[in-house]
Amino acid sequence: MIEYYKKPTVKFIVNKGNFNKLMGILTFQEENIITQEWKESATKLKELLLRYSLPQKDEEGEISIIDIALFQKEAAEMIVLLLSALDRVQIDEDYTKLMTIVIGG
Repeated sequence: MIEYYKKPTVKFIVNKGNFNKLMGILTFQEENIITQEWKESATKLKELLLRYSLPQKDEEGEISIIDIALFQKEAAEMIVLLLSALDRVQIDEDYTKLMTIVIGG
């Protein structure tokens, strides 16, 4: 029997700086948002992004671009978390160093 797996339908590409901003905002929300449900959502999204995003290296061998794919519900949750954190977050960490995907080359 052939099994069919759903694939994420929301796909986008970000540069390293924007990936770090995204992860920093999710970290901020994880630590500061009021409801437990949204804290868990922020945690889940961070884990998904670090595990399943696909980093691409530039000519110097550094991660420069990250391909992200999410399901619609995940993308909607991320938008809510991002919008509610605007202007309240400063990003100091390079989250690409925490990615679990091994890059060949």
